[in-house]
Amino acid sequence: MASIYLVRHGQAGFNKLDYDQLSDLGHQQAEYVGKSLDARSIEAGLVIHGAMKRHRETMQGAQKKWHSYGTVIEQPGFNEFDSDDVIAAAHPQFSSKTLEKIGFSKTGVVQKITLGAYLATQKNPQKAFQILFASAIERWSGGQYDEEYIESWTQFTKRCRDALMATIEQAAGKDVVVFTSGGPITAIAQYCLGLDNEHAFKLNWSLVNGGITQLLYNQQGKVSLASCNEQEHLIRAGKTSLTYR
Repeated sequence: MASIYLVRHGQAGFNKLDYDQLSDLGHQQAEYVGKSLDARSIEAGLVIHGAMKRHRETMQGAQKKWHSYGTVIEQPGFNEFDSDDVIAAAHPQFSSKTLEKIGFSKTGVVQKITLGAYLATQKNPQKAFQILFASAIERWSGGQYDEEYIESWTQFTKRCRDALMATIEQAAGKDVVVFTSGGPITAIAQYCLGLDNEHAFKLNWSLVNGGITQLLYNQQGKVSLASCNEQEHLIRAGKTSLTYR
């Protein structure tokens, strides 16, 4: 059997207007990923990245330290879900539609500013965001309000599975490295392990930036989870290199 390595992107721009970019630490984490891939002597016949900037930047950082790879392909199927939409549906005070009604222009930037202003008033902004986000995820994955979302949880997980199966077909039995986000890794782990939504997201909260998850697959489409959220390469770099958001 061959392997597919799912790499979660490095730390992105939490609490910034443009989350979809790596922080300085995120760029370092990407290079640690490359060192890890090189140390394992991974020769990837195929490299895939999602269509998000943080996916490409993580791949590019890893490629500074790792050079044993073949064709590089962009696959939007490995994109993260729209967290702004998921939060706004559960917490209308942060919805661009709500903000438009009270005089703001309809823009995601205003939504981010409003959420950021709220978090700035909290004693622990990251913890406050985690609580808010967890309740939004629970609502989204529950399936009772699917019509309120741009992409329902069911649609999202199917998209990720479809991207995985397309990758297996394209890889033709070769090893693959995929640069993606925590959501797709969660959806794929859920598929491999048969987890319910609650336990899948308990796994999601533990995924570190720059963590590596290994799948084993054959060309008949059988996939199994060999390891999840490997992080030794980050731990060796020091405690500050281990981040979750």
